[in-house]
Amino acid sequence: MHVILVPGFWLEADAWDQVVPVLRDAGHSVEALTRDGDTLDEQVAAVVERLDDVATPEDPVVLAGHSGAGPIVYMAADQRPSLVANLLYVDTFPGPTGGCVNDELPIVDGVVPLPDWDFWEPATLRGLSDADKRDFEHRAIPEPSALPSDRFHYEDAARHTIPATIISCEIPAPELATMVADHQAWATELVETEDLAIVGLDTGHWPMFTAPRELGALMVHALAPRPSVGH
Repeated sequence: MHVILVPGFWLEADAWDQVVPVLRDAGHSVEALTRDGDTLDEQVAAVVERLDDVATPEDPVVLAGHSGAGPIVYMAADQRPSLVANLLYVDTFPGPTGGCVNDELPIVDGVVPLPDWDFWEPATLRGLSDADKRDFEHRAIPEPSALPSDRFHYEDAARHTIPATIISCEIPAPELATMVADHQAWATELVETEDLAIVGLDTGHWPMFTAPRELGALMVHALAPRPSVGH
C-alpha cells in the first residue's frame, strides 16, 4: 500500500527517516510530508490536496499521523473517506468536535516554539536521550500560533468506517482501551470507529526517534490483512 506519513508538531518530513525503510522493506511505498499552512484547516487542506493527487477510490492510501498530526490526518480523511484505506495514529488520536490539539502550549513572539523539556511529563520523554533532545532542538520548527487551539470539525460519518490503529506510547494500550470502552468524552470519535485496534509501544511520545524500527514493525503489522470474520 502507499503510506503517507505526517509528522507532529515542530517536526518536518525527515522525522520519519528511520521508520520509512521498515515500511518499504515490507513492500509498502512511502512518502513523508512536511505540514504546510498557518491554521488547522490550511494544514488539513494540504493533506487533502495530496490525497487527491495520489489516491483513488479504487486505490486508496494509508494516512499516518503522529501527535498533533493525528487530528490533521483524521480531518483530511473526513473530507475524502473513499481515498483512505487505513488510519494510523502514532501516540495520538482524533479528538471530539470542538476539541483542539493543545491550547496550553506557550506562544512566544507570535509562534509556538518547542517548549523546554521540563514542560513535559516524564512518560512523554521516556527513552529520549540527551543526544535525541539536542537533535530535536536542532530540527524543531516553531508552529503557527493558531494551530494548537484551532477547533476540530467533521462532516462525513463515513470517516467512522475507515479501519484505524492507535500505537500508544505514553499510555499503556490496555489503559487506553479501557478509557475508550468507558466512552470518555474525549474518545467520542474512537468510540464511533467501527474497526479500531490499540497496540502499545513501551517508549515515550517520539517513537520515531526512540524506537523507530519497533514503530515501523507495528505499523507494518497494522496494515497486514486482517482475518475475515468466521475464519
